Amino acid sequence: MTVRAKALITLLPSDQGGLPHELPFRTQSLVVCCACAGVSGTWLSRPFQAAITADDEEPLTPGDWLHVVTIATTDDDAIAFLRPGERFRLWCGHDVGSGIVSRRVI
Repeated sequence: MTVRAKALITLLPSDQGGLPHELPFRTQSLVVCCACAGVSGTWLSRPFQAAITADDEEPLTPGDWLHVVTIATTDDDAIAFLRPGERFRLWCGHDVGSGIVSRRVI
């Protein structure tokens, strides 16, 4: 099963630890790191390999602010993490940005 979600992402500028260069509008270079409250009240954290596609087909550029993307992953556990309102970090060797899920896509 593929889990898909729409999200708004913000990428750190290069001089603040962000990516050193832009990425194509469709990339698998970024890992989505999510956290959510578990059943026992403890926080669960999980990274997901994902395909990230900019909806406007523009490159993902360091310093981008509120860029609309679609996240797609085949990891079945992602359904518990990629829920509307959930925040996540974008990782590429280190944190390079963050985002928030706006909705799931079927």
